[in-house]
Amino acid sequence: MKKVWSFLSLLSLTLVACTGSGSTTPSSEIDVDRFIVTDMMAYEFTDSSLIQIQGQCEEEHGELVWSMNGKQYQSPASLNKSTDSLRIVFSDGVVRFAYEGDSFPIGLFRSTEPEKNIGVIFEKKGTMQYLVYYKNECLIDELNMTIKPEDKRIDCNTVLRGDGSYMKVLPPEGAIFKFEFSAGNVTCSAETRTLFPYYEQDCKDAYSKFQKDTSSTKVFDFKEYRTKTTLDSNCFKDLAVELAAPQQH
Repeated sequence: MKKVWSFLSLLSLTLVACTGSGSTTPSSEIDVDRFIVTDMMAYEFTDSSLIQIQGQCEEEHGELVWSMNGKQYQSPASLNKSTDSLRIVFSDGVVRFAYEGDSFPIGLFRSTEPEKNIGVIFEKKGTMQYLVYYKNECLIDELNMTIKPEDKRIDCNTVLRGDGSYMKVLPPEGAIFKFEFSAGNVTCSAETRTLFPYYEQDCKDAYSKFQKDTSSTKVFDFKEYRTKTTLDSNCFKDLAVELAAPQQH
């Protein structure tokens, strides 16, 4: 039981580290509906820039402090309604986007460059989301998952773990990563959701996870606890029993 939870926790952190960078395997044949939300924040447009406002989620004097209005990042940017386009200058280069909505500039902008499979959604309520698209053909590769030395990769979406259980990676949905663990006749589902400091409850969930981490001696850092795992503990207890049972030959 403990091994299953520990592996899932490690796996979720690995996924966040990879998807948070805003990059994935390049492809020009990506389904527009298959994407991962990598970040969410408030925004403001000026004549020549995009102001991105991160939520604040920090610990001060032993107390949790949250606010929608945290650090601000200003990127040179330009909107062009006549060409339905957006141009943003990021720290690693310029990305051009084409508008795919019907009420400019609210809605989806998608990168016009095949090697940058990213998108941006601007919402009326003043929030924005960064997206990364994927093909859903080989999720282990596309999600940049790290396979532990004691585990064995079976195919593009399945791993035989060192404890004898199988782990299947299911297509992600937005900010939620889905997995199945199985052994014998027992199959258990688990979900790992990315948390965003923009939301107060996400901030509280991350801080609660930090408080329960008995191994931590550091100051609370949201990025280290920005995932929340949901699973059926009774099912995983049954899975642990199945793994501990003598194997029939």
